[in-house]
Amino acid sequence: MIQLRPRQIIAHAIALLVVGNNFAEANDASLSFPNPVSPNRVTMSGWDKQGSVKLESDRVFLTSPGEQGQSGAVWSQRSVPYSEWSVELVFRVSGSDRPSGGMALWYTASRDEGPVYGARDYWDGLGIMIDSIGGQGHVRGHLNDGSIGFASLPSPQSQAFNQCQLRYRNTGAMIMLKLTVGPEFLKVEVDGRPCFESHDVQLPPDYFIGVSGASFDNPDSFEIFSLSTTGTSTARSDTAPKVKLDQQPPPRRNSPPQRQSQRPAAVSDSGVQELADQIAALQKLLEMTTQKVVSLREEVESLHSIKPLIERLDQKLGRVESVVGRTEAQFHGATANMHESTKQNIASEITRLTEKLDKIDSLFKEHTTSLVGTLPDTISEAITKGGSSIWFVLLVFILIQGGIVTAYVIYKKRRDGFHPKYL
Repeated sequence: MIQLRPRQIIAHAIALLVVGNNFAEANDASLSFPNPVSPNRVTMSGWDKQGSVKLESDRVFLTSPGEQGQSGAVWSQRSVPYSEWSVELVFRVSGSDRPSGGMALWYTASRDEGPVYGARDYWDGLGIMIDSIGGQGHVRGHLNDGSIGFASLPSPQSQAFNQCQLRYRNTGAMIMLKLTVGPEFLKVEVDGRPCFESHDVQLPPDYFIGVSGASFDNPDSFEIFSLSTTGTSTARSDTAPKVKLDQQPPPRRNSPPQRQSQRPAAVSDSGVQELADQIAALQKLLEMTTQKVVSLREEVESLHSIKPLIERLDQKLGRVESVVGRTEAQFHGATANMHESTKQNIASEITRLTEKLDKIDSLFKEHTTSLVGTLPDTISEAITKGGSSIWFVLLVFILIQGGIVTAYVIYKKRRDGFHPKYL
């Protein structure tokens, strides 16, 4: 039998239990996407895929781009054991101008496929819907105890217990949605800004986390880049060990003081083992908390070291902007001056060419007039002044031509009248 001092055990136990009453937050790797998401693009550790899901090393495609009529989902293989927990979902949605389909973050008792954006109808649990109604994007919270047919509702948005507007399609940027759940508490944030919260929601533990999406006529692409689950456990009063300090009665005045026994009290093995287990668990909790604090301190220190660099970059960017502004002003001034000088050069060149054309036209007219005017006079003068010599030449030419024709006719007749003689 182990002999321990009860007061020492109680003091250590109380100190550790006080620390244990604080929240202990830690990322649960089994309920988060691994990194990389899928090294082989076939399976994802800790998660099951359904439908049209395509796995990549850095993301999950619930529906593929450009393919209509698809639905897909991924579900955690392990249920959530925490009474207080949060999920951070990083996603992006892109598609045609008109939205078609939607996606949802689930916390439900089952992991079945179905018509509600790739998940089952009549679910038991919570659904955070992300879709568009009338061209306006919304984030809505829906609760179901398994008795409501969501797909057959004429206006499902009217059944939401809370909602907010969100422009989530074709933004080009990734969006982070955070869901925080606690006892009678639920909060949804988008990119660090509150979306909605409720203090009338009580969700049981041991449900599964899932993400699903579906596209219809105009296909939307739903990409999930990461999903991270953080569990927050607290020490409950009903499970905490009850510790009571033994009070000794005061000594009697008339009686002589008795010598108290210095023999330590005996503690049973089962009690010691129980306290030792609790102390070990609390020590582990302290180690986790210490690691978290150290990592946060390192992050804060890294942010402090980055701050001067950001300030220097900001100063350099300011100088670059001023230089660009001056260069742009100089460029516009030079361009304006260049355009004005170019216009003047073109106008002077056109004037010079016009003057040359006018001179050529006047010279041409002068030469044409003189040639046309002098040619008839020259011909008539030549005929008049040539007199008989010209007529004589013409007469001789005509007589020669007539003699040649007469000789040819006589030769032709004689040739036709000649008859050869044969011996």
